[in-house]
Amino acid sequence: MKIKPSIIIIVLIISALSFYSCKDNNEISIKGQISDCKGCKIQLERLSPIKVDTIATVSSGLDGSFKFNYNDSIRRLYRIKLENRPPIHLSLVNGENIQITINANDYEISGSNDCSELKRLNDRMTKSTQKVEELRSKVSQQFNIDKATLEESNRIADSLYLSDKEFISDFIKQNHTSPIIYLALHQYVSTTPIMQLPDDYDIYKYVLDEMKTHNPELEETRFLESTVKKFELQQEQRNREYVNLSEGSIAPDFSIPNENGDPIRLAQFNGKELSLCFWASWDKKSVTATQKYIAENNGRQTILVSLDSNREQWLQAIKFHRLDNAINLCDFKSWEGITAKLYGIKTIPTIVEISKEQKIERIF
Repeated sequence: MKIKPSIIIIVLIISALSFYSCKDNNEISIKGQISDCKGCKIQLERLSPIKVDTIATVSSGLDGSFKFNYNDSIRRLYRIKLENRPPIHLSLVNGENIQITINANDYEISGSNDCSELKRLNDRMTKSTQKVEELRSKVSQQFNIDKATLEESNRIADSLYLSDKEFISDFIKQNHTSPIIYLALHQYVSTTPIMQLPDDYDIYKYVLDEMKTHNPELEETRFLESTVKKFELQQEQRNREYVNLSEGSIAPDFSIPNENGDPIRLAQFNGKELSLCFWASWDKKSVTATQKYIAENNGRQTILVSLDSNREQWLQAIKFHRLDNAINLCDFKSWEGITAKLYGIKTIPTIVEISKEQKIERIF
């Protein structure tokens, strides 16, 4: 039996319509509404560890509405970038229909458990940042702040930091199959990262193992694996280069710039009892230990050697934590600084007490 050409054409048209219909239904759909923002520029960006790709750019309508359609068969990390508003982070894959309502200082989102979880993460970090900024403002506005007030501010900041770290750890374990744990691993409160590889190696390794199991195709997984392996190799190298300074040995001399960029040498303090405190602004434990030691050091000249790599963050921490009564030094080379290697610093905080004759009395 011969099939009429007209029937073949109709079948082809129906098949094509069905194909494109299924294709459209399987796309990522993002619909949103922005309050008080007509004709605002909105970008959908795909994130990776080394770059941000702009996928599409639209303008909101007269009623503040906007829409994106995109095709991605692999769940990846994205963000919506808006004018004069914080970005909204997303985790998307084909078939999801995302609804977003954006107000001046907040947003509501539905259609994806991952996106809702990222909203929960964002809310927590935003609230913590606000609290830290309030504490900083309180401290900076009081020129003669009393010891009790300063200690209370530091206690609140320390408690908040530990609470945030616990929150991030729980968040990662609750969402261990999703790539959003990569974003959770790199959260900041103000200018301070919550997780740091030297102190939180176990959680970094956990995230890496989960990403390799559930999201092996993502750039984030490969980048994190490279970061962790580099750290492990550095630790091995540091252990091989470790200088085993003993009590009674001569303290190695060094030259490190202070806040003004002036070089400071250990030899300048010959005849004085010294304490070298190795710390970093991004390591809360070392900050707390350094503050406590300064308060109890019985008149020793204290030199704080920072393992920071960011000058502004270092200077802010000195001011906020009231460490400016000590001598502050930093070469911004972190663990690779010559002084850290001379003294065999493998962990922070580390404190080295030095006698008037510049001999090491105690390392702890």
